[in-house]
Amino acid sequence: MRGSETLSFYKVSGIHTAMSRRREQRVLLMVVIMVVCYLLCWLPYGVTALLATFGPLGLVTPEASIVPSLLAKTSTFINPIIYIFMNKQVREVSR
Repeated sequence: MRGSETLSFYKVSGIHTAMSRRREQRVLLMVVIMVVCYLLCWLPYGVTALLATFGPLGLVTPEASIVPSLLAKTSTFINPIIYIFMNKQVREVSR
């Protein structure tokens, strides 16, 4: 009887380990996607700001700086959207 209990423990332990590993991989993927989106949103703004500051006078017009500015501000609502779509617990609560 002792041997079968030990075997059952290892089976359950292996299942929990696999589930935990999958959960960690999903979290890692979500964090990587959030970081990439953050960089994609803020990189044009940073480049534009550097060009306006250190580039020749008049290189960046006010019209040309609108798009990078708006793109940077989209980062504010992209992160919650990513979190909602990639987190199972949030999706289950909202149903």
